[in-house]
Amino acid sequence: MRRLFHHSVWTAALGACVAGGVAWAGEIYGTVGSPGLTLGYSQGLSDSLNLRMDYSTLGSRSKNGWREGIDFSGSAKAKSLGLYLDWFPGASPFRLTGGLNFNDTRAAFSSTANNVTGSINGRPVNLTGEYFNVEVKQPGVTPYIGVGYGFKPDKGKKGLGFVVDAGLMIGRFKTDYSTSMVGKQGITQADVDAEVAKVRDSVRKISVVPKLSVGMSYAF
Repeated sequence: MRRLFHHSVWTAALGACVAGGVAWAGEIYGTVGSPGLTLGYSQGLSDSLNLRMDYSTLGSRSKNGWREGIDFSGSAKAKSLGLYLDWFPGASPFRLTGGLNFNDTRAAFSSTANNVTGSINGRPVNLTGEYFNVEVKQPGVTPYIGVGYGFKPDKGKKGLGFVVDAGLMIGRFKTDYSTSMVGKQGITQADVDAEVAKVRDSVRKISVVPKLSVGMSYAF
């Protein structure tokens, strides 16, 4: 469904350009920065409006280790598909940008303890052979607002260009968890919820993700 939506919006926009007989230049582009490597396509709609779609990724990362008797494995990935509308208020390439990001960005932490004790909601427990897994993830869809430079629509534009984007993806991160400790050693669901709430309170403070990238475009 999401892929069909992207295709329909993009096809409708390009169809409008063709139907109107306007041969605005298209551009392919690549940037680096936050959130990683980005590849995309830009299409002029008028002398002041531009439509873009791109894909950004930081790839996937994983790490295993041991600390204070706890074996742990962590993984993280960051991927995002963006759909943007650029507005150029003047004759310069400076622009204002709004749009949506469709995200697959998350970090997971899994642990198994060996011969150590700890506490859950202040209750002492022996963690040997048990697990407490936590996953933090960005909302699947987030609005984007920002400013930038480049992609100014021009019917006769050809060749290389310089592009910059700076903005914010807006949306609070969420926390999920799984554990084997409920009902063991006197630990209740309320104890686990209280412990997880500490993580959620910290994660909920992350309500925006900044974006800053620079790169090159090619108009044709």
